Amino acid sequence: MLDTPQSELDAINAERAKFFTREWFARLFSGRLTPGDTFWLGNYGTLLWVVPALMLLAMVLAIVAQSSMVPILAGIGMVIGLFRLAVLRGLVIATLRTPGPKGWRWVGALWTLVEGLVLLAYGWMKITG
Repeated sequence: MLDTPQSELDAINAERAKFFTREWFARLFSGRLTPGDTFWLGNYGTLLWVVPALMLLAMVLAIVAQSSMVPILAGIGMVIGLFRLAVLRGLVIATLRTPGPKGWRWVGALWTLVEGLVLLAYGWMKITG
């Protein structure tokens, strides 16, 4: 089995170091990443940071301010829904500019749209009662 040259490993590490930076988010929302990176990293890679933070926040709210827990978490859900719609914009741009079959790319765009709208609707329902 061949070992990966150190230069390739260094290039991979340099590329990974760019993930989740301000410039990376600008590229994500403007459709300058690949459709796969836009869908998977934009929708779910970011949740690797958001979900643990939300669990900690929910725990603190349950202890300190239980009555305000639902509106606060619903509002955050709406913010995540808006984030999904921003990812959707980037995904549509990336899908249109990338050659090749587009069937699964449009399924991903539809999936992202539905998730964003569901988060917005659910948050709105919880806040407005």
